Amino acid sequence: MDYNNTSGLTSDEKLFAFLSHLSVILGGILLPIIIWAIQKDKSKFIRFHSLQAIFYHIAIGVIIVFIVIILAVLIVLGAGFGALASGHSNHEAMPVMMMILIFFFYGFIFLLAFGSIGYGIYLAVKAYNGALIKIPVIGNIIYRKVYGNG
Repeated sequence: MDYNNTSGLTSDEKLFAFLSHLSVILGGILLPIIIWAIQKDKSKFIRFHSLQAIFYHIAIGVIIVFIVIILAVLIVLGAGFGALASGHSNHEAMPVMMMILIFFFYGFIFLLAFGSIGYGIYLAVKAYNGALIKIPVIGNIIYRKVYGNG
C-alpha cells in the first residue's frame, strides 16, 4: 500500500487520525482509546493511527517512569554515599557528581517530553494529509495487525 495515498479517505477519517496523534497535547491516552473504540470497525486508517497513538503514549510513559526510577535510585544512593563519605548522618553532603547527574536526567526527561509532543504533532499532520506513517517498531507491528502482511 502506498503510504502517501490519500484517495478513498474521507475528511472524517483524516480528522480522527489527526486527533488520535494530537492527543499528546489534547487529552492524553484517553482520546485515542475513545476514537479506536468508536471507529475501529469503520476504518482501517483510523484503527491504524489510533492504535499507534495508544502505544506511543504507553511507550513514552514507560520510558519516563523508567528514567524517574533511575533518578530516584541515584538520588538515594548519592545521598547515602555522601553521608558516609562526610561522616554525617544527614543528607546535606550530596556529591557534586550526583547533582550533575540529576541535572542531566531532569534535562533528558524534559527533552523527551517536548520531543514526544513535537513528534506527535508531526504524526498528526502526516495523518491529516492521509499518510500511513509508521512509528519505528510500534508502527510495523500495528500495520501488520490492521492491514495484514506488508
